[in-house]
Amino acid sequence: MADRDIEKNVPVSQFVETLRRLADSLESGEGFRIQVQNKRFTVPPDAEIVIEHEVDDGQEELALELQWTAQSED
Repeated sequence: MADRDIEKNVPVSQFVETLRRLADSLESGEGFRIQVQNKRFTVPPDAEIVIEHEVDDGQEELALELQWTAQSED
């Protein structure tokens, strides 16, 4: 499988809806199904949750990340 690094700007309403679905999945212990740039995949319920803050040349970034090892292609 080829490496992939996609960043997608979305409207606030879509971001909020995605966060709500993600929070519901995390609370219920279920996988989170999402599509990003024509690729659909499931984040497993045991994914590692990472909060990252970066500062570089006056620019700041806050990233909420879910990390896991790919088991098989969806």
